[in-house]
Amino acid sequence: MALLKSWLFLFLCSFCASFVAANDFAGANSYFLWALSQTDRAAVLDAMQAADMKLLRIFIARVFAGSKGSSATTVPDLETVAVGSYDDTILGKIDQLAVEAHARDIKLVIAMHDRYALGCWDTDGYVAKYQLPTTGCVNGVPDSSIFYTNPSAIADFDNRLKHILNFQSPNFGVPWHQLSDAIFAFEIQNEGMGHMNQVAPNWWCDRANTIRSLLGATGIQISTGGGTDLPTSLQSQFWSCGNLQIIALHEYNLDTSYVASHVDAAKPLAVSSGKRMLYEEFGATGSSKQSQIQSITNLLIATGVPWMYWEMMKPGQGPNDYEVWTDEPSWSTLASQSSATRQQGGEFGWPEIDGGS
Repeated sequence: MALLKSWLFLFLCSFCASFVAANDFAGANSYFLWALSQTDRAAVLDAMQAADMKLLRIFIARVFAGSKGSSATTVPDLETVAVGSYDDTILGKIDQLAVEAHARDIKLVIAMHDRYALGCWDTDGYVAKYQLPTTGCVNGVPDSSIFYTNPSAIADFDNRLKHILNFQSPNFGVPWHQLSDAIFAFEIQNEGMGHMNQVAPNWWCDRANTIRSLLGATGIQISTGGGTDLPTSLQSQFWSCGNLQIIALHEYNLDTSYVASHVDAAKPLAVSSGKRMLYEEFGATGSSKQSQIQSITNLLIATGVPWMYWEMMKPGQGPNDYEVWTDEPSWSTLASQSSATRQQGGEFGWPEIDGGS
């Protein structure tokens, strides 16, 4: 009986510890880093490691050769040929990136689909099968309501999620749904229903339930994937969904008063509902790029919410674009702010970052 009590005490303490506030962290988006040459992947990851960045966010979405002036090769989407017909080339490349990131103590945040592949920046298999409207993001963002409301489309998307989670890692020897050593979180979709009315409010939670049914009790988290801004990133429905653990915040308005008002109001909701917030998308451009990065990261350090910049890419595009590489002044600011973030106590506990899986 004494042994049982001791085990129970240790179990409960470890459970409570996952919610104890710990030092914050930073990371970066580089959504198709898996498509770059091995040399360039290593350069990006080495720079992130030197800056003590802990998370790298990528998308499962096709990319074309030379995207953004990079060394990227053409890689098809998981369902380029037809919905439900899977080409695992992209998953194999992401798995190799996971190995390389893991060696540098960096975990992946994997967006399992991109809302903007639905006839906006790209046109994937769902557009053809369900005859979704397309705009090319020239005349606004298309209304993709059918994708979120048609029962067959929902079932197809759930099958996509299950296929990704069941992918057998050729490098780690386990399916991805068990790969907590290398994967921090799966995101249902990047900016789901972005630039639309929320036509299917239960869609996020239902998909989270689908994902959790395979993840089980592994340490891998489920993230919302963010909204187009802070209000859509902080929808009330997210707080009540038990299987959504990470509330991802996206916002490119870097006015610190505006950001602070939303983040500070949301922190008590996150704590009371047992969730954590991650400011996973923001970017700056123009002549004040470096100073904007400095001021917004200062705010996030002070408010105790970890952050990820959009985006780190080799090569960068200089001060007039959101991409950052190590040959521009903005990188030195990001690197020093990342190191400073790791020294500061945060609002939430992150056992997956600070030694747990």
